[in-house]
Amino acid sequence: MPSRSLKMSMNEKTMENYQAQVTELEALQSIYPNEISIVDHGVLADMNNYVSGTATETPQLLEYVVTISHSKGNCQLYVTLPADYPTIKPEVYARSELFNRLEQSNFNKSLSHVAVSQENGQPCIYFLISWVQDNIEKYVNSSNIKKNQKTPDNLEKEINLSFSRYWIYSHHIYSKIKRKEIIEIAKENNVTGFCLAGKPGIVCIEGDSRECEDWWQRIKAMNWQKILVKYKEDESLENNNLDNHRKFSTFQEISFPSSDRHNDMGELYRYLTEHNVQYVFKELFGLEGKPASTA
Repeated sequence: MPSRSLKMSMNEKTMENYQAQVTELEALQSIYPNEISIVDHGVLADMNNYVSGTATETPQLLEYVVTISHSKGNCQLYVTLPADYPTIKPEVYARSELFNRLEQSNFNKSLSHVAVSQENGQPCIYFLISWVQDNIEKYVNSSNIKKNQKTPDNLEKEINLSFSRYWIYSHHIYSKIKRKEIIEIAKENNVTGFCLAGKPGIVCIEGDSRECEDWWQRIKAMNWQKILVKYKEDESLENNNLDNHRKFSTFQEISFPSSDRHNDMGELYRYLTEHNVQYVFKELFGLEGKPASTA
């Protein structure tokens, strides 16, 4: 067991990290008074109480959105701060109607590399905002060029649809920003399935193979502690009818929290069984599933 002095040291470091997050946000709000939107003000209040010593429960993740103006529109920089930030790197993700899908993915890959390259222990959100401001024009121009490069009609007709179903495992899915993006991009790409929020996090997407892969590349570009495709199903189509192959009619978020802050795997197995995909439980977790007790 950790010694008493080690526990105190860990608590002091946690307090120091939260204080740095609050101080950085206050500084950013003074520079960008109208551009920053806090996702959950209750989290910020909890964090202030924790730092002041009036609360002992560890706050949830601080998340906010920075709207960055461009001559042709806006770009939103989504920021999620892990509890250990700035000791570890922030989670950042940009989205704009000015980007096409490819350039948005490329932009976020570059943004992620920039974030990872920042010095540990130093707040860096202001630098990342500046990087977005300095680099957005290049990606907007590239998006516009590719937007005007139409695929020949005869080539489009030769492209046949194929069906895929991705089973994705994440260490956890808590971030409200990520959960919102998972759902929004699923709607944009017309993929169905579900997102199991919490710990562990599981996502199933199904639909046109190209749309599934695009969804995966865009979501993967966000910062994750751990996320991977654990299992993938591919099927050939007859008459290009995707809906005949779907197991889910829509895309929705689900959650089965248990008392220990983990998802109830029995409830997940029951949900998978209801959609006739219970076979994937072993692919995801390496063991046979059992339905939750009804007692």
